[in-house]
Amino acid sequence: MSLLAVEGLAKAFGGVRAVAGIGFMVQPGEMVAIIGPNGAGKTTCFNLLGGQLRPDAGRVTFGGRNITGWAPPALARAGIGRTFQVAQVFRSMTARENVQVARAACRRRLLSLLRSLAGTDTAEADRLLDAVGLAAAADQPVTALAYADLKRLELAVALAGEPILLLMDEPTAGIAASERQALMALVRNLVAARGLSVLFTEHDMDVVFGHADRVIVMHEGALLADGAPERIRTDPRVREVYLGGSLDDVGIAAGGQA
Repeated sequence: MSLLAVEGLAKAFGGVRAVAGIGFMVQPGEMVAIIGPNGAGKTTCFNLLGGQLRPDAGRVTFGGRNITGWAPPALARAGIGRTFQVAQVFRSMTARENVQVARAACRRRLLSLLRSLAGTDTAEADRLLDAVGLAAAADQPVTALAYADLKRLELAVALAGEPILLLMDEPTAGIAASERQALMALVRNLVAARGLSVLFTEHDMDVVFGHADRVIVMHEGALLADGAPERIRTDPRVREVYLGGSLDDVGIAAGGQA
């Protein structure tokens, strides 16, 4: 059985059909990328899956349960974590405190945690920070971290909720090209070590074709193609629509960067 199944998902804003009845699946242990030209509907699709928007039509099932229209807290409790294009962390706290808050929210102990962070899930928070390469930064305030480290911290915060599926919206956005592959290699290792599945959007084609098991292509709100990276790389329909039909120029045919 698929871990995530999307059927006929649709969302319109006025007369604009941002997502036009798409369907796809994510299997246990898969890393699946969603790509497409600007305005293809990727972000709207992600926000429908993450609970930031409610669909006009369609059905989303997770682990066999209908989760259509669920709010983000309910999705988190069901086992779906989320990271954002712009890292979402508490900038007034340290790296460790961010993970401690996430752990408390997962266990519904947020009120008691807010009275005192001292000693609350410290060992587990430190293990998660170590898993994302931030052990040495545990006591640093978030404002002192480089942006690539903020992305790693956000990943640790998402993992604190003990997800089965991670939704990652442009995980490498805003970080240097030299650091993108390292971040996604880390995600790949976590997928293997923790038995996670990942659905991510991404503009960097090196990242997509270097790390995705499967690639979904959206165009004008619809699903254009869904398949293995090599199949997508050579699909004539994808080559025609992606950024005006010039995939070689943006690197998809050669696995380069867009």
